[in-house]
Amino acid sequence: MLLTAGNLFAAETKTFQLTAQSYEFLPDTIRVNQGDKVILNITAIDKDHGFGIKAMNINRSLPKGKTVTIEFVAKKKGEFKIKCTKFCGFGHFGMQAKLIVS
Repeated sequence: MLLTAGNLFAAETKTFQLTAQSYEFLPDTIRVNQGDKVILNITAIDKDHGFGIKAMNINRSLPKGKTVTIEFVAKKKGEFKIKCTKFCGFGHFGMQAKLIVS
């Protein structure tokens, strides 16, 4: 939906349910459009984890069994790494996902 002649489009709010468990985030890919408000409801199932998107200045703790809500606006286009930011065991360094903003 075009708002003005200045190529501004109406942003949407996109909500995702994620789990953090056994060295993975599910789903492992989140796709949104530039300008969208993004709401992530993340639950760590097996142990404490962390959730970080360095390019978006996001770093949150995910206590086991609690749902943590993270909200932000996807201001930049690109593909951004999501990483676990709390050491969680043997597979910690491979615990990644991605955010794709188009």
